[in-house]
Amino acid sequence: MKKLLAVCAAAVLAATVCAQAEAKTVLRFGTDIGRADTQAQGAEHFIKLVDEKTNGEIEIRFYPDSTLGSTQNLVSQARSGQLDIAMVGGSYMNGLSPKFAVLDLPFIFKDREHAYRCLDGDIGADLWKTVEPAGLKGLAFFENGFRNITNNRKPIVNPEDVAGLKIRVPSSNMLVACFEALGATPVPMAVGELYTAMETGAIEAQDHPMPALFSGKFYEVQKYLSMTRHAYTAVAVVMNHKKFDKLTPEQQQILLDCAHEAANFQRDLNAKSEKDMIAEMEKTGLKVNYDVNADAFVEATKGVRDIYIKDNGDEFVKRIDALRDAK
Repeated sequence: MKKLLAVCAAAVLAATVCAQAEAKTVLRFGTDIGRADTQAQGAEHFIKLVDEKTNGEIEIRFYPDSTLGSTQNLVSQARSGQLDIAMVGGSYMNGLSPKFAVLDLPFIFKDREHAYRCLDGDIGADLWKTVEPAGLKGLAFFENGFRNITNNRKPIVNPEDVAGLKIRVPSSNMLVACFEALGATPVPMAVGELYTAMETGAIEAQDHPMPALFSGKFYEVQKYLSMTRHAYTAVAVVMNHKKFDKLTPEQQQILLDCAHEAANFQRDLNAKSEKDMIAEMEKTGLKVNYDVNADAFVEATKGVRDIYIKDNGDEFVKRIDALRDAK
């Protein structure tokens, strides 16, 4: 009898374990960002929240630092379903939805709060809808932050100081147009190639928000950082739409809520870390310049808006402008 009970108990336990295994949903989350970056820390916070809120029913496995491929590959994998969730710079959505490029326009956002009002509200929701035909569901906007220029020539004060610089840019038509308007030679290049390109002198300058500049150690091969804050870079956290649709409505809402909470966590971490990052980089000899003629840069790049509007209309530009001074 004891043996029979033991066998029955083992069978029940095995059945329970199997049922739990079948009930668990495992999602793969990939990004090109390294673990030290605030984006990766935000992603790990998101994963922890989802585990807690679903009582372990959804397990998210994280693959940072281009482990699963380049940025463009991650987007393609998320669209096809090979990857469940991807976190990439917002400009990588532009190829799927040209309207998304409004976020890359120079000086479109007054400050962080203006960006958050737009991204977390109806404007962000409507932008996410434009990538749904490509098979993606937007979960949240993390941030890289405001972009600043580094170079090895001199501090950037006026637009003329940018003229002639061979500068690396991400895959964004609007940022390419921005630097062409300033007289520079923009070179679209994957971020993984940038350090070596600057080290060898093939590239003279680059523009990145502070977290990417710091985590990528680009300051090691650049002399001057000028706080131009010429564009804001949102980070897209997207999910394969078919996989999202397979979740229960409750699970879907948990993912969205946790992604939004993690975005706030990551943005706050960015803001708090910026001064410390600058201080650490200055210790290595990087010269930081705050004396930037912002009005002159706005005037020099205003034509980039016309390029966007010609192809995409002015709806999103007007809606973002309308929230510029909202409270």
